[in-house]
Amino acid sequence: MTTGFAMERLTRFWIHPMVGLLAALAPALAAAEATPVTVQTIEASRAAAPLVLSGSFTARQRSDLSTSVAGLVQELRVDIGDTVKTGDLLIRLDPELADLQLSRLRAAQAEAEALRDEARRQAEQAKVLAQSGDLSASLAQTRIAEAATSEAQSASRQAEVREQAARVQRHELRAPYAGVITGRYTDTGEWAVPGTPVLELVDLASLRLDVQVPQARFADIGPDTTVTVRTPALPDRKLDATVEATVPVSDPTARTLRVRLVVDNADRQLLPGMSAQADFHVRSADALVLAPRDALVRRPDGAFGVWVVNEEDGVLRASARRVRTGRTVGTDVEIREGLSDGDRVVVRGNEGLSDGQAVRIVDRIGQPDA
Repeated sequence: MTTGFAMERLTRFWIHPMVGLLAALAPALAAAEATPVTVQTIEASRAAAPLVLSGSFTARQRSDLSTSVAGLVQELRVDIGDTVKTGDLLIRLDPELADLQLSRLRAAQAEAEALRDEARRQAEQAKVLAQSGDLSASLAQTRIAEAATSEAQSASRQAEVREQAARVQRHELRAPYAGVITGRYTDTGEWAVPGTPVLELVDLASLRLDVQVPQARFADIGPDTTVTVRTPALPDRKLDATVEATVPVSDPTARTLRVRLVVDNADRQLLPGMSAQADFHVRSADALVLAPRDALVRRPDGAFGVWVVNEEDGVLRASARRVRTGRTVGTDVEIREGLSDGDRVVVRGNEGLSDGQAVRIVDRIGQPDA
């Protein structure tokens, strides 16, 4: 009995501390055997969601210039590639015949004004004589009517002179706005005809970029939307653009709507026809729950799920969570159901996890190491 009692006391002395020690070391042992994973904490926000669309630059203003009157090209002052300012003389037509016609009309105007002045004098004299009885009232009225006719004829000659002077001015073709001559279709000595282009003028200072926006994203874009533009022609530069217009008419075949952007091109390094990508930094009206695409795992039923890391009794364990996804936002995916702000999802090491499996966090994306 004494020996049995002693053995029992000895067993209690060694076993009970060992059980407590093992219990205390259990989390550490589980962690040592845990699967290493990389996690990312979910944060709901209205952060800018990129929308990248492609298009081609077009000139804000482009004109096929023609002369206002027909005539022989006497002087051609520009060539392809020349930069011009508003009002610069581009082409002068031979004005000799028009000038001669203007001289004849001015002479006729001078004659009409002389006749008008004489008719005025006779009408005033007729009024005085009629009042004194030295001239009949009928003859006085005739003199007054003749003066009115002379006034009308003089005004008509003045209008003809102004018309011809304007026609003479139209023998000069001037730049309607600042730009670059990109086409020349005539030369000195050729006959220019109204309506037939002689020069092409393009305004390169401000270019437009039209892009087709998916219907689902059209409402996200407004006049205040921040847009940056990249083009292969300037690979190291980001260009600022502004939304000039949104055209609320859908293309029924492509299910898209057009948005027009204006890009500053003061240094004229961009040209119409160049391709470009517009990056729209649109913000969602409601806070979005976004998860990295690497966190999504296809379930046997075809739906998507993620592995969420939680702590249980001091051990980090992975639990499966079914989610409902939405649109893609850059490298992330919108999670409409299944995740909330603060959840930790596995983004690497989620290939062979099982529900309740112990895990060990080796990296935290977007967070300092803990």
